[in-house]
Amino acid sequence: MGLRIGSEMPKLDNINWVSGYPEQQASKPYLVHFWTLDCSSCIELMPDVAALLNRYDGLIHTVSINLEGEDEEEVIAKAKKAGIEAPVGIDEETLLSDAFGYNFIPAFYLFDANGNMRYFQQGQDHVATLEQRIKRLLR
Repeated sequence: MGLRIGSEMPKLDNINWVSGYPEQQASKPYLVHFWTLDCSSCIELMPDVAALLNRYDGLIHTVSINLEGEDEEEVIAKAKKAGIEAPVGIDEETLLSDAFGYNFIPAFYLFDANGNMRYFQQGQDHVATLEQRIKRLLR
């Protein structure tokens, strides 16, 4: 069973952080982004996600989680090529992704500054929808 609106954000541990390390303190809203290398929608959307994250840099915490225990160097290279500067982790044992309970990727979970989930988006929905939710949360 996955998270529901109002659910507390799971701890961002038990995964392999390959690029950076997440801010654990929920002093700002938090966006968690799940993806894989073999998901064409994930890869196509990553530059738009990176641009979104850059627009809200300093206003929200973000992490980018690869789901399939894929090659570390390839994961880092793909994230870097897309412009993802947020901490990147690989959920090799699916402990974190199981806690979130996603059904489709890419998946985005947005939490408020108190660590409660306020929005989730799964699949190929537009980044503009996600941005509207971030703006609402920052008001």
